Amino acid sequence: MSYLNREDRRESIMQAAIRVALEEGFTAMTVRNIASRAGIAAGQVHHHFTSSGELKSQAFVRVIREMMELPLVEENASWRERLFALLGSEDRRLEPYIRLWRQAQLLADSDPEIKGAYLLTMSMWHEEAVRLIVAGEKAGEFTLHDSAKDIAWRLISLVCGLDGIYVLGMPEVDDAAFNRHLHRALDLELV
Repeated sequence: MSYLNREDRRESIMQAAIRVALEEGFTAMTVRNIASRAGIAAGQVHHHFTSSGELKSQAFVRVIREMMELPLVEENASWRERLFALLGSEDRRLEPYIRLWRQAQLLADSDPEIKGAYLLTMSMWHEEAVRLIVAGEKAGEFTLHDSAKDIAWRLISLVCGLDGIYVLGMPEVDDAAFNRHLHRALDLELV
């Protein structure tokens, strides 16, 4: 094991936790598994993080931040295309992130640290949606009849509801239906 300063060791543990989260999900995020991935003793994880819950929740927030920074559309994409990508992208690179997001939603009911992280990432998603809506309005692409904040919450709520039905495998809400409903909501909200 090579010597790393405190910040670098903590970051190597965080990177190992992120890899485990994306590849195997929350249930695999044990201290032993993360330590093994980081190439350190399990005690080192406890030395750098007050609890496994702290590590899981911080890793989750980093994962979602990373997902939101992925370039999903071309730089010259319209504001509507950017907003659609943020809300309902079909980019298959997002599948591990979305799977983890769904797990966090389920765990939030029983794990206060995951709930806090889930609420933070929901706020991050909302802020980015608001930013895109406002930018689209300033560019003259959108005409808003309500506040950007309220529109963003309605769009996010629709996506969360559609995703919940989509996960059930109902044929009425397949990929095409998901996209159709989201496009219709964008048409109604962003005249």
